Amino acid sequence: MCSNRNSLSFLILFSVLLASLPIFSQNKEKADSLIRILNNTDLSYLERTKTLRYIAYYHPDVNSGLTYAKESLLLAKKLDNPILQAEAWEEIAHLEGRLGNIDKSLEASLNALKIYEREGLKQRVAASYNQLAANHMMNENYPEAITYLKRAEVIYENSNQDENLANTILNLGEAYRLSNNLDSAEISFKRTLELNQEIDSDITEGYSLGNLGMIYHSLNELSNAKTNLVQAITLLLQLGDYYSTSVYMTELASIYEEEGRMDLAEKNYLRAMEMAKKTGFKEQIRDFSKKLAQFYANENKFSEALRFQKIFQIYQDSLVNKANIQKIERVKAAYEIDKRESEIGLLNQVNTNQKYLLWALVGGVVATLAFLYQLYRGNRKVKKANTILFEQKEIISEREKEKALLLRELNHRVKNNLQMISSLLSLQSRELDGHPAKEALETGKDRVEALSLIHRKLYQEDAETRVDLKEYLEELVLGLFHGYNAHFKPKLELVDINISVDTLVPLALIVNEMVVNALKYAYNGLDNPSLTLKVQEVDSNLTIQVIDNGKGFILSDSGKKGSFGLKLIQSLVEQLEGTLTKKDNRGTHWQVQLSMD
Repeated sequence: MCSNRNSLSFLILFSVLLASLPIFSQNKEKADSLIRILNNTDLSYLERTKTLRYIAYYHPDVNSGLTYAKESLLLAKKLDNPILQAEAWEEIAHLEGRLGNIDKSLEASLNALKIYEREGLKQRVAASYNQLAANHMMNENYPEAITYLKRAEVIYENSNQDENLANTILNLGEAYRLSNNLDSAEISFKRTLELNQEIDSDITEGYSLGNLGMIYHSLNELSNAKTNLVQAITLLLQLGDYYSTSVYMTELASIYEEEGRMDLAEKNYLRAMEMAKKTGFKEQIRDFSKKLAQFYANENKFSEALRFQKIFQIYQDSLVNKANIQKIERVKAAYEIDKRESEIGLLNQVNTNQKYLLWALVGGVVATLAFLYQLYRGNRKVKKANTILFEQKEIISEREKEKALLLRELNHRVKNNLQMISSLLSLQSRELDGHPAKEALETGKDRVEALSLIHRKLYQEDAETRVDLKEYLEELVLGLFHGYNAHFKPKLELVDINISVDTLVPLALIVNEMVVNALKYAYNGLDNPSLTLKVQEVDSNLTIQVIDNGKGFILSDSGKKGSFGLKLIQSLVEQLEGTLTKKDNRGTHWQVQLSMD
């Protein structure tokens, strides 16, 4: 099922502005009118600052609007007017967000928020909370987004701002949806529709219906999903909101595809792609081209699938690896230039030597001359073949270096992101002392740290796809014992082998879950606790055993059988096509067997 997760991050940013959003088709006329006033009227600094900000707001071209907003900020600073500065920062945040520059948008929103809080302007503070929430949603940091949106909701509820309240709850529902809290999301969207009966906003209704349609799609209520999505598309098309319309249209297309109505699915996918190109957002074009490539591949239309796959790859490279690729290309170009100059110099020198040699041999006998000529021709052929071979080796070597560089960069970024997530979970858990969610956050932190350790190994050891299993498991288990303040040492009997990352990731999570469960639940009241981790390789089969002498548990017990940790272990073992066995023994004895073929 299509989630449209990346595209909807932009959609949410747009819905923050709904309280004062004009009809889209009127924007260009208003912007042109304001530009004429700016150029042809003698305005004061104050009037000029406000006019520049209004132009930025209405201008249909985001980059041009950003230029006007920054000029407005400079004038506001000259006037030493904090409110005008905050309004300019706020507009810059909106525009940077629409361009996908999330870090810059976040920085601008925080600058505006500081000023509004200092001046005591609650309504403006709430608007800044909305913008900050939009930035965090685009970074897929949904808990932080929900926090800001709830703060804004409180302000709007206490000030009877129904329109702003409806838009905030709309964004809150989308944050819940993207974090897979579908029940809360459905409640929020329905509440938005109730509030909209008073404010009567077509845009609010369109977004609420469209997001509800996505909820129903996730719940497999396809009839309700189609009804809501079609209504949303109809409303937003009338308003000229092609961006949002295309997002909902792809969702509708995915429903048709699930129903086997391929003609309707193709039609909606292509219309959505056309609208994405019209709006000019790279992430949307990338996402839609990927969907079309998958669609045509499923339909065995491989030429079309290849065409859209190429479009996806172009935009993916542009968005993810643009800076790295440009740097590598510059280095590669400089290398190629130096190499060609050296080859030209060498060839010139060789030609000069051959010229002198030829003149020296002119007076030789015909037989000698013919022999030397044949030798010369053979030498040229061998040299040319060697040159071609050398160039091919150089090309292959450069490509391998590029691949290794990009892979190291990817592992480094994944490692940093996992460490950031672990830190955020740790900080959040400290705020929840005594709360039932604290244990879940700490457990999630352990899982994230297990994955982070893998990527740290890859990056530090300059490895590409394989990691030393013994060294990794030793560090993982000892780290867990330290983190849970265990007062005894584990017994580790580990085979010294290297395994691929594809196998190590689920295997690491399995060991993490088993060891954490033992440390948390097995040793209450036990005087001499022990834990043994054995990993053996026999006939291309890997056997993992986790044994403790704790109080144990019965597998058929409903509390354990239905626990998330046990379900996770079973799911990961199935992913590895292995077997999971709980042996009868004092304490708990888990055994996992995997094939390494």
